[in-house]
Amino acid sequence: MVLLPLRCLFWGSLLTAVHPEHTACREKQYLINNQCCNLCPPGEKLVNDCTETINTECTRCKTGEFLGTWNSERRCHQHKYCDPNLGLRVQREGTSETDTTCTCNEGLHCTSNTCESCTLHSLCPPGLGVKQIATGVSDTICDPCPVGFFSNVSSALEKCHPWTSCKTKGLMEIQVGTSKTDAVCGPPPRIRALVVIPITMGILLAVLLVSACVSESPGGEEKWPRSKRLRLCVRAPWRTRRILCPPSPLLRCRRPYTAASR
Repeated sequence: MVLLPLRCLFWGSLLTAVHPEHTACREKQYLINNQCCNLCPPGEKLVNDCTETINTECTRCKTGEFLGTWNSERRCHQHKYCDPNLGLRVQREGTSETDTTCTCNEGLHCTSNTCESCTLHSLCPPGLGVKQIATGVSDTICDPCPVGFFSNVSSALEKCHPWTSCKTKGLMEIQVGTSKTDAVCGPPPRIRALVVIPITMGILLAVLLVSACVSESPGGEEKWPRSKRLRLCVRAPWRTRRILCPPSPLLRCRRPYTAASR
């Protein structure tokens, strides 16, 4: 029973001697030559590793360079270049600790999260409205127009518009709206009748007047007495009389009766 603990102690000491334990460095340190050295802070790069008597030597990144984390890097990273030929512009200038941020010019958006190039905003076609306007880093988001709304243009800005309310305008709906077209309004049937009837009567009266005048022309037959034709011309609406009863036909209508004309 005594030999077992002694054997365990022996083998444990032997393994410890053969495989020495690695040194564990603290946070913001790195291991080099079995020694823990301090990392360089953001904005600085490593010049020389530490020794038993000297601490880690770091230096500031140059203009146009940066390092954004605690590091043991010997070179700083170059700031991103926002190429105007690709539609890019600087959104935020870089520092020794941060990189330059690029965005796209007006009417364009980034093609990726890293914004290496730009492309035109998408247009929402008819039947779709803009749900979210595009930005320098995101494209247009379109949404179908719901019932009662329409969009009849391709646009990167226009939302869906509500159909025209014919009832509020005292009109009746002649054609129902769709997602691409507005509702079409028109006058009620009674109002339409009040407009159509006088026009129809005016046209019929004009036809009668023309027929009466033509019958008095050479070779024509007389269909109405002279007095009746004159009454028709006089009683006709002013505009109809002016247009369809010019002086020359009226003069023909007023010619005195002769035996030949009868």
